[in-house]
Amino acid sequence: MTAEGLVSRAELVLDPRLAEVWQLIWSGAESGAEPGEVSEEILAGLLRLAYLQGFADAKGEAVDGELYGELGIRATATTKPEQRPAGRRRRRSSGR
Repeated sequence: MTAEGLVSRAELVLDPRLAEVWQLIWSGAESGAEPGEVSEEILAGLLRLAYLQGFADAKGEAVDGELYGELGIRATATTKPEQRPAGRRRRRSSGR
């Protein structure tokens, strides 16, 4: 996929998920600021909010990597930590 194609798909898929963040930017997040004019400090906070929204969206996906599929990006493999069988206790270093 080309960079332009990815940008176009991201606009369609991601922008609706970040509607509140975009509204804050467009409305002038600071009092007295022109619409679309945001300080670096406020922009940093909005980027953190966008990251958090992405994390929340990822945790809520029915299928891991679903968003990658929507964007046409190949998902990377993830490994989950091994689960210990219920009822088995971990041995202490003293062997007890």
